[in-house]
Amino acid sequence: MLGIRSSLTLIPKLPVRQFGLINTPLKSQTLRKFIHTKNTNVGIRSIRNELIFKRRFMNTSVKHPKWDNNIFYADSSDRYTRLNRFQQFNNSGSNGKDNSVRNATIVGLASMVGIYFGSPYLFDYVPVFSYFKTHPKSFVYALLGANFAVYGLWQLPRCWGFMQRYMLLQKSRIPSYWSIIGSAFSHQEFWHLGMNMLALWSFGTSIATMLGTANFFSLYMNSAIAGSLFSLWYPRIARMALMGPSLGASGALFGVLGCFSYLVPQAQILLFVFPIPGGAWIAFLGSVAWNAAGCALRWGSFDYAAHLGGSAIGVLYGWYISNQVEKRRQERFERETRWLR
Repeated sequence: MLGIRSSLTLIPKLPVRQFGLINTPLKSQTLRKFIHTKNTNVGIRSIRNELIFKRRFMNTSVKHPKWDNNIFYADSSDRYTRLNRFQQFNNSGSNGKDNSVRNATIVGLASMVGIYFGSPYLFDYVPVFSYFKTHPKSFVYALLGANFAVYGLWQLPRCWGFMQRYMLLQKSRIPSYWSIIGSAFSHQEFWHLGMNMLALWSFGTSIATMLGTANFFSLYMNSAIAGSLFSLWYPRIARMALMGPSLGASGALFGVLGCFSYLVPQAQILLFVFPIPGGAWIAFLGSVAWNAAGCALRWGSFDYAAHLGGSAIGVLYGWYISNQVEKRRQERFERETRWLR
């Protein structure tokens, strides 16, 4: 789990990474307001965003045969005691299923492809989602509500069996493929939820307006899935003992940061009140180096692999979007200059 507390400000008259916009296939009218032609600078209103996102391991044993009332009534100030109590429920709910990491990877990759190609149709033709197509900020608020709802379910003892099965990414065994997605919406402690949701609210509203709702949804969900898959594979590739289960939205949030940093590399990022030299792209590369070091040195209880997975998808989206916009710009230039030939 990574905790980064910083502020992000888009500087007025900030040139975007040398690409323009003409009839972009991204189906986002709002993107035209942010991405401009190669030789033109467009003023962008100043936005201050607090980036605080984390995904953490739960250093606890999983699945005990019965409830332990001593843990349930333990001192709430003990963080690990509070986490332990969520793990203790009857094992009969798993039905003996233990889905392999390979199968989970196949399901995850298939889901990513389906989300990428299905998102435009989802927000064009499904009534509930079509509303968010013209209200991207409302979609971010819906994501906030979903995360708060999942947090509320963690507070109900009768739901702990369901939550561990579908909302917790376990490394030793995978009782449900849905945990690949569900864990990205799951937070067991309020401070964890609060910091991640503050980042989603302040930063997500900007990038959702920039890309359009369908593309933001695709970016967010695929970054979350990639983060979960990286988290599953890392201990096996590194040949290390399987770590505790993990949860949190930071994989998705690192994907959002990666995409934004690629598209607007010179945007100023503030760490607390101190500006980071070099802008958003340098700050993002610094976070990648920090997460890579965390994986190598294995310090703390943070799920660095999930952060790297989300970051990789974010950069991939940024690269693809920039190339598509540049392609459209070239096509328009050729059409408008054809009569000069």
